[in-house]
Amino acid sequence: MWHIEGPLHFRACVERIRRNSLRLAYFLKWDDKLGEAVPLKSSTRQYRTFQSFAIFFTVINQINKLDKKFFDLIPKTGVPEKSKKLIANLASSKNLANLLTFTMNYTSPAMETLVAFSDNAPLYEFALHILHVTRIHLIARIVIATITTITFNILASVTYLCLLFVISGILFFHFWSNILLKKDVSFQKTIQIYNQLKVMTILVQELGHDLVSMCLHAYCVIISTMAMYHFILQFTKGNQMSVLVTLPTVLTFLLATGFEMLVICQIAKATIASKEILRKLLTNHGNDKYRRRLVRSLLPNSISLEFVDSVDTIRNGIGMVYFLRYLDRVQSYTTTWLLATKHNQ
Repeated sequence: MWHIEGPLHFRACVERIRRNSLRLAYFLKWDDKLGEAVPLKSSTRQYRTFQSFAIFFTVINQINKLDKKFFDLIPKTGVPEKSKKLIANLASSKNLANLLTFTMNYTSPAMETLVAFSDNAPLYEFALHILHVTRIHLIARIVIATITTITFNILASVTYLCLLFVISGILFFHFWSNILLKKDVSFQKTIQIYNQLKVMTILVQELGHDLVSMCLHAYCVIISTMAMYHFILQFTKGNQMSVLVTLPTVLTFLLATGFEMLVICQIAKATIASKEILRKLLTNHGNDKYRRRLVRSLLPNSISLEFVDSVDTIRNGIGMVYFLRYLDRVQSYTTTWLLATKHNQ
């Protein structure tokens, strides 16, 4: 499934990086014949600068190829008739991916440009503070706003590329774990697909850690903490409530929380399906000594959202309880920040 839908989003992301960087800071190009993104030649400046991203993007291509390979391994598998919820989940994931791609390609650049040319632009306020002035020349302001727009557009594009990398791994893991659970597949093919899923989850997790893009949990905690802090700060003594602050902070918190819940939910469901696969294999093939020993040697597949995994996470994966950690950390960090700010004042 994702080998058909995924390349469409990756192509849009690759083209956006080239467009937003004015063709100066890109490191990938789309090959229409292969139907995938390929790194630039290793001798080019762009490749040498962004070679780590170019390498990890080849893993994305391999995920798409692996998805197609699994369909070839199980002819006419399709989506199991018993799994109507899986069809609905796939449709929801597709719609969400389309919404994210549309937002990043069209809505995000417009919003970033609007903010860059406003009085609240970070670089503009920094320039005013450094120069000790209240206003600067119009031409200088246009230059600052242009630099800000290009920089943040490139940053947003690369961030979304990393996000697609994580989403691809999670959707691929979730879909094929459910296929193995719902579909009657031979023992050999089940073990083959299961082990390749294991390798894929490890690659996604480790490469994501190297790029600091996998730790979406940490990003969501930071973003939610900042939003909650500025929201509560309005109601403290000496501050006034502003709609321009309240609305963005509430929306940011809801989006970060919703995304965190969605990611954890997908991974938790896939991890549970992985455990059920092992239980199913043990039930159906437990009488065979070799197969029983092989199944018992396998651990549930999972994708971690942390920098450092605990023993429990390695053995059992993550569940929806993980979402409670997110809420607890946001509450704890926000409280600490508020107390520290009050103490400094």
